Amino acid sequence: MGDMPPSPDTQPDYHFLLIAPNLGAEWLFDAAREYWSRFRPIVVTDLELVRLIPKGYSIIVTMVARRDTATQWGVFLAQNVPDALLDGVVYDAFEQTRTALNQRAETTQPFGVPLKPTPTPAVPISPTPGSLIGNAVIPPTRAPGGFITQTPTPNMVEPTAAPTLPVEPPGQPVYPTPGPITGG
Repeated sequence: MGDMPPSPDTQPDYHFLLIAPNLGAEWLFDAAREYWSRFRPIVVTDLELVRLIPKGYSIIVTMVARRDTATQWGVFLAQNVPDALLDGVVYDAFEQTRTALNQRAETTQPFGVPLKPTPTPAVPISPTPGSLIGNAVIPPTRAPGGFITQTPTPNMVEPTAAPTLPVEPPGQPVYPTPGPITGG
């Protein structure tokens, strides 16, 4: 869960791709195809789902819209999800939009700027036998423990077949539950 506000140079907890509803399906399936294939944002045509994300998570909404509707989407997002970052891809021409989104996919820049490298978490060092240290496995010094169910005796004979469970006598009826499962 992100404690910091979203920034266009970091990966958010949730990345949405808003395709304005006044645009045709070709804006998603053609213009944004490479972008979606590379970054896999959650595709939406309104901001109702974005509003359901709990506070404390970082959210970036990449908005594909024409200039005539971009402002109203920005205002709606600011009023309803003030902690979300709006990443606008606002062009009137289909080809310009496709070029911009394909360039982001080619350069691995989902929000139009280079991403900061994420720190690689260190592998925890545990000197316990059988644990990982770096990429090496320390072999255990003894056999793994288990449950002792019987103390062995010197003349104990190993069983040759698995014990059988008692079988219910045939012909016993199966009774249904005493009422509906849903209650009431």
